[in-house]
Amino acid sequence: MEENENNQSGGETRESIRKARLEKKKKLVSRAAQAVREKNEDTGRPEEPPVYNPFFNYHKRRFPIWQRLIALISIAAIVMLLGAMFGYGVLGHGNPWEVFNPATWQHILDFVRT
Repeated sequence: MEENENNQSGGETRESIRKARLEKKKKLVSRAAQAVREKNEDTGRPEEPPVYNPFFNYHKRRFPIWQRLIALISIAAIVMLLGAMFGYGVLGHGNPWEVFNPATWQHILDFVRT
């Protein structure tokens, strides 16, 4: 209990930090409103107050999440195939294209099972 009182009296509380953030957002909105007013004065359009938007600083992503996931999975599959080809061909002194032969995988699985 004593620590809680010391933290609140000595430093900022969560509530005061939230209030400061809200004030900062309101200032940004008022600056945007001032810019709209100045632009409307130049163009002669009637003034429209801006609507408060919690996503004020939101920017649309260039690549959506689903595209990123597909790209990640595709790159991982390609890298695994290249790694298997490198391991079988260079390190194992075999033909790298043998990786795509099902008999090779059957031979590998036989080693793993026994």
